[in-house]
Amino acid sequence: MCGIIGIVSDQPVVTNLMQALKNMEYRGYDSAGVCTVFNQRFECTKRAGKLEKLSEALLSHQHDGQIGIGHTRWATHGEPNRENSHPHCHDSIAVVHNGIIENHAALRVELESQGIDFISETDSEVIPCLLSRELELHGNMFLAMKSLLALLEGAYAVGILNHQDDNKLWFARRGSPLLLAKNNHGYYIASDALAVAGMASDVMYLDEGEWGYISDKGVQVYQANGETVEHDWHNLPYTGSAVDKGGYPHYMLKEMHEQPAVVSDIIHAYSNAQGISFQQAAFLDLEPLPERIVMVACGTSYHAALTARYWIERYLQISVEVDVASEYRYRNPVIGANTWLITLSQSGETADTLEALRLFKRRTPENTTLAICNVPNSSLVRESSGFIELRAGPEIGVASTKAYTAQLAVLGLFSIQLAMRAGAIALHEWKQHYQAFLAVVEDMRNILQRNDEIQSLTPLFSKAHGALFLGRGPCFPLALEGALKLKEISYLHAEGYAAGEMKHGPIALIDEQLPVIVIAPRQYHLEKVISNLHEVKARGAKVILFTDADENSYLKHADALFTLPVGDFFTAPLLASIPLQLLAYDVARSKGTDVDQPRNLAKSVTVE
Repeated sequence: MCGIIGIVSDQPVVTNLMQALKNMEYRGYDSAGVCTVFNQRFECTKRAGKLEKLSEALLSHQHDGQIGIGHTRWATHGEPNRENSHPHCHDSIAVVHNGIIENHAALRVELESQGIDFISETDSEVIPCLLSRELELHGNMFLAMKSLLALLEGAYAVGILNHQDDNKLWFARRGSPLLLAKNNHGYYIASDALAVAGMASDVMYLDEGEWGYISDKGVQVYQANGETVEHDWHNLPYTGSAVDKGGYPHYMLKEMHEQPAVVSDIIHAYSNAQGISFQQAAFLDLEPLPERIVMVACGTSYHAALTARYWIERYLQISVEVDVASEYRYRNPVIGANTWLITLSQSGETADTLEALRLFKRRTPENTTLAICNVPNSSLVRESSGFIELRAGPEIGVASTKAYTAQLAVLGLFSIQLAMRAGAIALHEWKQHYQAFLAVVEDMRNILQRNDEIQSLTPLFSKAHGALFLGRGPCFPLALEGALKLKEISYLHAEGYAAGEMKHGPIALIDEQLPVIVIAPRQYHLEKVISNLHEVKARGAKVILFTDADENSYLKHADALFTLPVGDFFTAPLLASIPLQLLAYDVARSKGTDVDQPRNLAKSVTVE
């Protein structure tokens, strides 16, 4: 969500602050601002709206400072306007903040009673006001910061300037992501490594509760109790090209076209004709198989987990529970012994998923946890027993595409590996599945070249009041994902349903203006799904059929047909996901919406 950048350099920083904010546009935001220090005074410029507004304002605002902070804000407390945008300043303190200060109301009342006037409606503004008070009480920033952090409740990542001490930039993180970076000219704080792609050379990952400062002389990191701690520097995983569109009109389209290469990389990294191995999750080969698996995720990752439940339960005959992370941690879950927790997240910083992991570990520390994640040094990975890297590379488009197919590919291999350990899939059967995975790469490339067929479907959505996606078995969560993609970027209401549940309510929505997308590969109850197709067609719906069955047999049942390549039990969803993504993209383009940065959405949800 909100993006934070801070720089201490031997040259003016405003240009790099703006580049970092541009690199973080994918996180989602509705206002932005920068603040630098020059001659012990603040130079602060903020604007509501996109970064173009801030760039225009900077043309008439001088920013000469070699130390500064910047922020893109996704509104939580208070509407997205200039007053509520960051940085927030009070006396000699300026702050950028990501997260939610849960006790901000009580702190505001306390500070107002002491004569402090607030300018914004945000929870974040209490931080500079409170720190100013603590600085006056304690006389130095170290003690003031330590006292401040003890008073704050909730989640935060902060960057803080004190223009009376203008060679240090202070930071702290608890419950929200923050890292440090460096190059030959200075040091950075940032919400993620992409922010400093093309600028920094090395990164340092902070642990929960750590704080400290960067200066022109280096970095100083403290644990929550104020004791010093040291961390290693790592090579920055991204270059400047990681945030380029590569000649495509949108990041989303670029990332869809990267999917065959991503899936190929996953297959060759983790498998060969003799079997499957995940090097960073060695316990998968060593520990006894669990009696139960709990999978926790949000959004698109949740849909991938739902798909894997069908795969795992079919072959292992063990219970697989799939939970939305935001609900799991609040329903007092029953865990039990010999249970594995599998968390899925593109960023590895999703707040609800992280808290679900921490709850699970507190309740049953003896149980094993596995993170399936795209960022190897993320909080989720560092706090888990083992991890499987998605290897999808940076995903900038807010609507997930290649991270989703990467999750499906990894989960397919993971499910087969467990099934082979259980003796449910023999080596010769794995070799057949392996060939299917290899074939799916070229099949995905071919589907991406058939976008003209998908574009021909967009007139069916020109007057639609919504859309319905239907599937059975692993194609039920695929229907959920197809509906999510369409609503995310086209703003058209869409629902995904298990095809057999259609008569239990959604059939009431069907009329001649409702497109119904039916996902029916032969692997998943084809005849039953076609029966459901007849039922919606009989009531006037415009039916779009995605199937790998014989075209002549089913063309007469649908208004439009997209023929899928034939996949096996594990690869069929990979093949069906591509045209669903293309459909959402083309409908969104036809409606003129912002494909890469849909309204109100954030890429990484780092607050509850």
